[in-house]
Amino acid sequence: MQISGKKLYLFALLVVLIPFLAVKLAHSISKDSIIAPQEIGQGGIGLLKVRNNSTDTLEILWNKRNISLIPSVDNNTHFAFIGVDLTLKPGRYKLKKTDGVYTETKIISVYKKDYGIRRLKIPKSMEALDKKILDRVRNESRRIQRLFFESDKKPLWKGAWIRPVNGPVVSPFGRRSIINGIERSPHSGVDLKAFKGEPVKATNNGVVVLVEECFFSGLSVIIEHGGGIQSMYFHLSKALIDRGQTVKKGEIIGLSGSSGRVTGPHLHFGIRLDRARVNPIQLIDLSREIGG
Repeated sequence: MQISGKKLYLFALLVVLIPFLAVKLAHSISKDSIIAPQEIGQGGIGLLKVRNNSTDTLEILWNKRNISLIPSVDNNTHFAFIGVDLTLKPGRYKLKKTDGVYTETKIISVYKKDYGIRRLKIPKSMEALDKKILDRVRNESRRIQRLFFESDKKPLWKGAWIRPVNGPVVSPFGRRSIINGIERSPHSGVDLKAFKGEPVKATNNGVVVLVEECFFSGLSVIIEHGGGIQSMYFHLSKALIDRGQTVKKGEIIGLSGSSGRVTGPHLHFGIRLDRARVNPIQLIDLSREIGG
């Protein structure tokens, strides 16, 4: 029996295409292998769930930054947090996942979020800073900002994040302040109710990268948690750890107080996520889905 040239051509074409189509089909079946929120408000956090057995060739990009992943208990799912800075321009942003062969793209909408406003009047003597103090404030700010750029991409933290003190929020995240008619930077953390001398706990595992008396934030501690995450504890009365020390989640790192430019004892608690100023309470709430 003779096979026509046309049939022979079709057979050869199928031989070439079948493996390719099989791979494409497998990829299409797993096209929802990354679960992400459709929208996040300014200052908010998104929890990603990635179904993948290995992260050896896996790369997640959000807002042009590489995002670190941590495995679940069974290693079949990996988790990641993505942060939206308080002042990130609202719009549509790409989240990309690539495994070295295929790239999966999702669009996440960032929307404007109003955290409220407070108006304060303070004595002019408290508002004005002389050149010496202004230079100190700028130097402190530069040193702290550098810490957010030097983060170890390997996560040191594990499981759910915890509150550093049990007190309620007395000044919320993101609220703008207008002092003597001039708008200031929005609140980049939360103020938690805490009496002077109350023990302050590390919110997760990490390494202490700052223990310093600062002009505005008083006695301040910053912990590097890896994976682009740092936690901040301001206005302490005493630090119980040293720079370079490894700390575990729940370990007492200091005592609350009213150091710096504040009117009474409390704890300012902040989180940076890939340099984005994000709501620390939302991080704690979302992390419960990870467990541990």
